Amino acid sequence: MSNMGGMGLNLVAPSEQLRSFISAYFLSDIKTDSPLVDYSVPEWGSVRFPLRGGFTITLGPSEELRMTAPYVQGPTSQSFKFSMSDCRLLGVGFLPEAFARFWGTDMSSIANGVVPILDIMGPKALAFADAVKAETDTSAVFALTDQFFLGLLSDTRTTYLAQQVAQLHQLLNDPDIRLIEDIADAMGLGLSTISNLCKRRFGFPPKQLLRRQRFLRTLEALHARPYSEWPDFVDPQYSDQSHMIRDFKHFMGLSPSQYLALPRVIQQASAMHRTKAVGRALQGLD
Repeated sequence: MSNMGGMGLNLVAPSEQLRSFISAYFLSDIKTDSPLVDYSVPEWGSVRFPLRGGFTITLGPSEELRMTAPYVQGPTSQSFKFSMSDCRLLGVGFLPEAFARFWGTDMSSIANGVVPILDIMGPKALAFADAVKAETDTSAVFALTDQFFLGLLSDTRTTYLAQQVAQLHQLLNDPDIRLIEDIADAMGLGLSTISNLCKRRFGFPPKQLLRRQRFLRTLEALHARPYSEWPDFVDPQYSDQSHMIRDFKHFMGLSPSQYLALPRVIQQASAMHRTKAVGRALQGLD
């Protein structure tokens, strides 16, 4: 676990059997005199277990929530502001296949939102939350987390729907895919079927998802080359710089220059650890 100015962070990949469903586990321990404020990046979804204290997230202009109990965050297409000062937090990054395999959730109902863990994952997750909260050893926390999700995996079976979700996930992450028609052709399905599948299983219409993935590829390249000129990190699907800036403002609520001027202590540490552990800086590109 690294420690940077009162923030400790450890991020690891799950067991091999779970890597189609879970991107990574992370354990953060923050204890600072003044709050660390940062911004999230659009992602597939996650669950978070506050093990000590809590933190504040801002979902909209006037919706500020104090999070002290486990919750599921749905897929996001926007950035959320969060503030932490005294908090120990376990997080699990879900891939779309997890929601389809384990819970069958209609993702459009929780997109850009948070819900109590009981609403999605059921009472077993509450029992797990109590067990992991009592554990102080980092390795033991990750072992318990692996054990819990491996149990879910053994209790469920793959379905045709889950196979569709996996194929669609792969296509959405393909930088050569530009249009919904490309996805429909690759999957042999109609446009309306693709649209419904995207909204129910990924939370958003396909055009929004393709636009989001294009932006995330650009943002990940910017993390890797923060001082380069824009043609060196912008995704080839952008027509020009202003096109990219419009997307940046749409998804982050900030211009690239405003974003780069922020401290981003938590986000940069997470991106660095994710790259080392799982090979991608951003969960939304897993």
